[in-house]
Amino acid sequence: MIQSLSVENIALIEKLQVELGSGLNILSGETGAGKSIIIDAVSFVLGERADRSLIRYGTDYAVVEAVFSDYLTPAVKEYLDEIGIEDEEVLILNRKMTVEGKNSCRINGRVTTLSTLKGLTELLVDIHGQHEHQSLLNPNNHVGLLDGLGGEKHMKLLDEVKETYKNYTSLKREFSSFGDEDERVRRLDILAYQIAEIEKGDVQEGEEDELLDKRKRIRNVERILEALTNAKNLLDGYDSTAVSPELKTTISTLNMISQYDNRIDGLNERLEDARAEIIDVADTVKSILDELDFDRHSADQVEERLELVRMLQRKYGGSFDALTKFYEKAVEERDRLENAGDRVAKLEDELKKAVKDLTSACEDLTESRRKIADKFEKSIIKELGDLGMGGSTFTVKIDSAVEVEDCTSNGADKVEFLISPNVGEPLKPLAKIISGGEMSRFMLALKNILADIDHIGTMIFDEIDTGISGNISAVVSEKMCNISRKRQVIAVTHMPSLAAMADNHFLIAKSTENGKTHTHLDLLEDDTEEVARLIGGKDYSSHAIPHAKEMKAWAERYKASL
Repeated sequence: MIQSLSVENIALIEKLQVELGSGLNILSGETGAGKSIIIDAVSFVLGERADRSLIRYGTDYAVVEAVFSDYLTPAVKEYLDEIGIEDEEVLILNRKMTVEGKNSCRINGRVTTLSTLKGLTELLVDIHGQHEHQSLLNPNNHVGLLDGLGGEKHMKLLDEVKETYKNYTSLKREFSSFGDEDERVRRLDILAYQIAEIEKGDVQEGEEDELLDKRKRIRNVERILEALTNAKNLLDGYDSTAVSPELKTTISTLNMISQYDNRIDGLNERLEDARAEIIDVADTVKSILDELDFDRHSADQVEERLELVRMLQRKYGGSFDALTKFYEKAVEERDRLENAGDRVAKLEDELKKAVKDLTSACEDLTESRRKIADKFEKSIIKELGDLGMGGSTFTVKIDSAVEVEDCTSNGADKVEFLISPNVGEPLKPLAKIISGGEMSRFMLALKNILADIDHIGTMIFDEIDTGISGNISAVVSEKMCNISRKRQVIAVTHMPSLAAMADNHFLIAKSTENGKTHTHLDLLEDDTEEVARLIGGKDYSSHAIPHAKEMKAWAERYKASL
């Protein structure tokens, strides 16, 4: 459960620290006081999408931290092991966003990604709001919800369908890749041509760059010859300005005076080394000159080869590496197709078995879903009856595919929830006939059923009581209380009977300080006046306080009976 929540710079909240308790935590307050801001803050730290408009005006960042205790279910432990985070006595989640739009998320102090954070919080908290209404109205989500009601045995059946479907589709793809015999012959012709063309071209790694260098030299051969010739003559030629002869003369001149100064010998040694290096450079220049045997034929050969190399690389991927990979795959495919006869015959047998296995697995899953649906229908009808919708009829419609080609990794079934909220009306999809108040009651019925099945420790309800009033509000309050006995419940409400059920009641209010608006969240030691406000409005009637006390006494009796 969420033990504490720390909020900084979220909308109208400058700083807020709240300690939440187990059981039923109620948040109430005047319209516009900021109830939705609290839910936004919780959603933010749980990893939901958020934009910079959430950051309090005039500040640079927003940060929310949530501390969880008694959180370690098997699913949470497995997830923490997967992401490499040790489980500790408490779990601390922290998320920060700056005005530049940068997000930072931490789990027990370790930096993590937003998707990893959200993956964890989905195992910790279930938030129900208006968006979930819309999700439930989409029939595509119904099969997943129905499967969620199944136990471990049912999930094994679902896993078996996924595995058999994966095997079936893999075999089918491989079988299709061979095509019929005529297609294989045509494909082999194409591959033979491509392989022969690449082998004949025999392009080598780095060859294009080498050819470009050669072409550059050919196109500048006259300039190269002139420069190299001049360089050789200047280094070791017959010209009076050549370096090597002049150095030789210099060495001879210095030798004549070496007997008078012992430093001269050192200079001569250095000059000898320099002359030797210059002679070597001159020899290298001469070798390069000797190799410069370019003619028109050589130039044409380089151009033709460069054009061929570029054409092959462009045709088969755009680079030498891509060309090589294409060739390897082409050879592999050619070898596979040349031996296709035996493999196709074997695949036909394997596909027949895969179809049989998938059909059997789907049938078992469908049978299990029908059993779950039967129990689910009875549970929903009972819950709706308690919530004042006793004339309702609810059915889980399951249409199963006849052909295996129509199956998916989820099985052969299309599932849709149908309801008739009134006696005599035909069954129709939820979106067609259910009103806002009826939808809230249906969702509460569903949550009450799920409370016995899933292992999520905290449930948050954002005004689930919308459209509910009168006697039904008392039943809704009892249902919410029932859920809170099994897990922590945080509920934003304007319904007095639900507020009276609170184990911990927090008042959300706004105030103005120094020209700025602030939202506060305060734990009420005695919430009688707030319950009375919810009953009678801003101006309390003379009966509101006594009524609130009676309502709280009723709530205490109900909680004591559980």
